[in-house]
Amino acid sequence: MKSRRRSATGDARRGVDRSMVAVRALAAVFGGGWVLASLASAAGVGTAASFLAEKGKLLFLASLVVMFVVRGLAGPGRTAWWCLAGAMASYLAGAATYEFSERHLAVVPDLPWSDVAFFGFYPLAFAGLFLLIRLRTRTVTLSTWLDCAVTGLTTAAVAAAAALGALLQQAGGDVLFIASIGYPVADLFLFGLIAGGLVVIGRDAGAGWWWLIGGFAVFLVADLTFAYQVVHGTYVVGGPLDTLWGLAFIAFGLAACVAPRPVRFDATAVPQRPLVVPAACALVALGILFRGYLTGGDPVAGSLALGAVLAALARTGLTFRDVRALGDSRRQARTDELTGLPNRRSVFESLDAADERLAAGATIAVLVLDLDRFKEINDSLGHSVGDALLREVGGRLREELRAEDLLARLGGDEFVVLAEELDAESALAMAQRLRAQFLRPFLLGGLELTVDVSIGLAVGPEHSGNSAELLQLADLAMYSTKAGRLGATVYDEARDGHGRHRLEDVSQLRRALDRGELVLHYQPKLALSTGAIEGVEALVRWQHPTRGLLYPDAFIDLAETAGLMSRLTTQVIDMALAQCRVWADQGRALTMAVNVSPSNLVDEQFPDVVAELLAAQGLPTGILVLEVTESLLMEDRERAVRVLSRLRDDGVGVAIDDYGTGHSSLAYLAALPVTELKLDRTFVSAMTGSHRAESIVTSTLQLAHALGLVLVAEGAEDQATVDALTMLGCDVVQGYHLSRPLPPDQLWSWLEDRSPAVVAD
Repeated sequence: MKSRRRSATGDARRGVDRSMVAVRALAAVFGGGWVLASLASAAGVGTAASFLAEKGKLLFLASLVVMFVVRGLAGPGRTAWWCLAGAMASYLAGAATYEFSERHLAVVPDLPWSDVAFFGFYPLAFAGLFLLIRLRTRTVTLSTWLDCAVTGLTTAAVAAAAALGALLQQAGGDVLFIASIGYPVADLFLFGLIAGGLVVIGRDAGAGWWWLIGGFAVFLVADLTFAYQVVHGTYVVGGPLDTLWGLAFIAFGLAACVAPRPVRFDATAVPQRPLVVPAACALVALGILFRGYLTGGDPVAGSLALGAVLAALARTGLTFRDVRALGDSRRQARTDELTGLPNRRSVFESLDAADERLAAGATIAVLVLDLDRFKEINDSLGHSVGDALLREVGGRLREELRAEDLLARLGGDEFVVLAEELDAESALAMAQRLRAQFLRPFLLGGLELTVDVSIGLAVGPEHSGNSAELLQLADLAMYSTKAGRLGATVYDEARDGHGRHRLEDVSQLRRALDRGELVLHYQPKLALSTGAIEGVEALVRWQHPTRGLLYPDAFIDLAETAGLMSRLTTQVIDMALAQCRVWADQGRALTMAVNVSPSNLVDEQFPDVVAELLAAQGLPTGILVLEVTESLLMEDRERAVRVLSRLRDDGVGVAIDDYGTGHSSLAYLAALPVTELKLDRTFVSAMTGSHRAESIVTSTLQLAHALGLVLVAEGAEDQATVDALTMLGCDVVQGYHLSRPLPPDQLWSWLEDRSPAVVAD
């Protein structure tokens, strides 16, 4: 059904496009004929040319009406283009009325019906242009619209002052003359709207907008010339003036032919444009008013200029309001709502500024304060008491600081102090004075609370030349202070350095993920029933730029605690599947086993990620086996079952790794959607020398087969172990006796050179 609907929509769009091509062709013929016939008529070629010019004009206007209607069907801005089509239809009605009814009248009425129809062009054109501007700028503010009004009104006022003043004076009270002058006046409003709209749209204006500007500019010149000729009695029907109107309407048609630029519907505000153009226009409008005051200029230019000045005044008022609101917003964004102190954002901005002073040789101390037992107060007495305590703490700390020192709340019950021109000894003395403020009990709503504080501090450039790092070091010192109940301590590299290095290691691991420093080695898995290598396990390594090749025990825990494990696992799966694709293209299909982390098992989106990675490489889902440990399954069993079930439903294999060393339970083994058991190497390596170990391997093998699972024995270190596993009917083995984990190129060579004599007969 959807496909038929899309097909019908596509057919309709193609029909509209074909109609647009046909209408453009007709418009080109009629428009060109009108202009050529008008030029011939103006040159006095003959009455035939005049006849063709008049009839060609009507046909061309009719084709424009159809073109604008079709353009409304072909893309965005349907209502706008239909308004413009209505404007063209009104103009066509005026031209037809004059041509067939009023042209040969002996006495022309004071206000002919043709003029009424001609004037109907303007409100519809104004509405269409306004909607086109609105379409291009969905998030325009009132201030921007006022900028548009200032620019447009000033443009119209300049044009009126340059041309209409003398015409209005010469027209006197003659209705016909005043009606003729009404055309350029109305044009001025349209042209002002376009000029202001250009300020609003800015760089988003396309070629179609410039064709509209050019068309209305020519239209304005033609109407001004028409008014001048009517006032002076020199207007001749079918003269050169018709050529100008023809060129203007041709420009309108070209605007409809240009493909629109994509309209941006982002939720962000339109970027602030420079106020140079509106400000300059406001000054010009003031100049027009001043000139009119001195010389008695025409009322149209004065009215337009007055409107521009009033819009500029309104824009100025909005600007002051916005600036004041922006100031309040900036202050609130940098202030902690609870205590009224600067917040975390303000702290980091101050730290950025402190870097320059550190570089210039200044000394800066950073103190981090954390209340002791604050969670107990919140839990036992309620958050309202905790909030009141934090407000009181902020007030007391402020009393012991200098005016130039920064006291801020980082969040929770943690505060920070930034103080300049203090060495480590002076900063420690300040910390002791701050701690002394906590010797007095806090009285909160009839309750008397005694609270202590732990303070850690670091001083730059002694401990670091970077202010943000100083905050980290002070935080590490604070945790050491709290752990040892030391009250206040200065950062010590020997005591706190491991935390600092851990932060550096996390940063390096994050960069390693960004730069692709992780590499994979692959350990083969031997199918005992066939003696063939049917799969491999991918094992991650970190090719550290300075420390060399690092094994997982050097960074897996770091990735877990830093929240990077999910990203690391996804990257490993992606790399492993890409290598699997390479081997498949070389003619060797191998299953790929990859270890996953707890963060993957609690991520409901993880199955979708795995499916996307498999699809990206064009591999079947059964080629991937994900290995999970028993301990991971015990952390969030319900969610793990949901995630693993989705993976199994997609066809991905699931193996329980290190089976037998965790919280082994037949209940979860029966419930989990697993396909393999990987018996831990502890039992496999000892089975040839221990009857108990052999019994555990045998019973586990029988259990796996009874449940329809594949048993993988890891840790096969010698041929005797492989022989024993083969006799028991084990499915798959892996271990150093076969091969150590190898880089992909070395594994490929090993596979090519491998002798099948590993399995005993």
